[in-house]
Amino acid sequence: MASYLIKYILCSGILLAVYHFLLEREKMLHFNRFYLLVAMVFSLLVPLATIEMPSEMIREVVPDNVVSNRPIINNGPDQAAQSAPIQHNASLPVYLPWLVYGLIATALLLRIGFQFLVIFRSKSGRRIVPFEMAKLVLMPGDTPTYTFFNFIFISQKAFDDQAIPKEILTHELAHARQMHSLDILFTELLIALCWFNPVPLLFRRAIRLNHEYLADDAVIAGHTNVREYQLLLLDTLLTHRRTTLASSFNYPVTKKRLAMMTTNINLRIQFVKKVFVALLLPALAFALAEKTYSQEAATKSAPKPESKIEATPASGSEAVSEIEMKQFYATIEQYTKYVKNGKGRTNPVVNMRPELENELYAVYERMTDVQKSQVKAKDITVFRMSIPVKQAPTPEMFENWKRPDVFGIWLNEKHVPNSELNKYKYSDIAEYDLSKLYGGALKGRRYKYQLDILTNDYFDKTYDERVNNRVLIGRRGWFNPQEAPKKGK
Repeated sequence: MASYLIKYILCSGILLAVYHFLLEREKMLHFNRFYLLVAMVFSLLVPLATIEMPSEMIREVVPDNVVSNRPIINNGPDQAAQSAPIQHNASLPVYLPWLVYGLIATALLLRIGFQFLVIFRSKSGRRIVPFEMAKLVLMPGDTPTYTFFNFIFISQKAFDDQAIPKEILTHELAHARQMHSLDILFTELLIALCWFNPVPLLFRRAIRLNHEYLADDAVIAGHTNVREYQLLLLDTLLTHRRTTLASSFNYPVTKKRLAMMTTNINLRIQFVKKVFVALLLPALAFALAEKTYSQEAATKSAPKPESKIEATPASGSEAVSEIEMKQFYATIEQYTKYVKNGKGRTNPVVNMRPELENELYAVYERMTDVQKSQVKAKDITVFRMSIPVKQAPTPEMFENWKRPDVFGIWLNEKHVPNSELNKYKYSDIAEYDLSKLYGGALKGRRYKYQLDILTNDYFDKTYDERVNNRVLIGRRGWFNPQEAPKKGK
């Protein structure tokens, strides 16, 4: 959560700075309106995105060995029962931050609702006059002119005396036609729900100012003399307070509005800035999105020391006699037990001493391709894992692993909370294996990936045993190198 908040605030701040320094003074008003709205949504959603990256892009190397005595993912529902209970440190209740957030957000949403109520009650019982696609709501007293959706609130006395300049009505009608109230309402809701981020307050100010630019531009487009309109704007500027949900002719940014009316348009510069924005958004998305690393892609680039040390004999005449083949099959059958799994099916399970497995693998290596195919035809699989190789993660990967909504952590064969990684540095990790969960394996879990990690100390402690215990022999019905039973059990 802390990572999301930091990225959200950072992204919204960058996009607001880009608007302030590059776009605000350019007379591309409709593009700026679109940019401001998209920027608020973009900065809110991008930190939630996840990008699955091939490990080659970051020079990640994942050994292609699979450790038989480490917890392995299966698609059954009994995974949780095999995991060690997670220890939680004493801390504040988990719900307390959410409670505080909810109370403040609710108070701000109620404030918006109250403002809605004030506006709609203010037009109740008032005289309403149709005016093009909008409606004029005639208010008593010296009421400032403002717009909310298609309602334009004006002074009844000024209307009856025909003292309202047509430029002011055209200005407010532009607010109504372009539905500026939708932008304002969306911004207010975002501020209420994301009150912890101060940047949307600045976005609201920029959006309101751009609305005034758009409305002023609509007035000038009606062949109104710019200087005369500027003088009218200064003469009619009032200081009355109004509801924050309404668009008003009297928005206190007169100086900037006057300057924008006379701003020259340079299409080439505007095009360059639009291209920059188009390139900036995907760059920010890539930089701020969470990144997970594809185990499959990593395996393709992983070093395979086995290929240099152990070579399979070339095909030719029989290298294993018929007697040896019979002994090979008989030994495997002797150490095969038939057990029932959780679904009531009977599966053959081969369990023998590592020394005997190594002897059978030596026989298997001497077999020709034809003999090996005969072994496979009998539903027997012989597999030897690679020699363990140390490979530490990158600092970025290590920090990403601390997200409990993405990764489930098994540290030195024990299921631990992600916060346990705070006790280590990325250089303390000697080996890791990332597996993506599918189907039933996702049931009841927050995370999408299971990550098995070995520290340097644990790697060194178990290295000799793992090197001497790399052969797996199985019968069809259970065998999968990633679902092998623990050795010596």
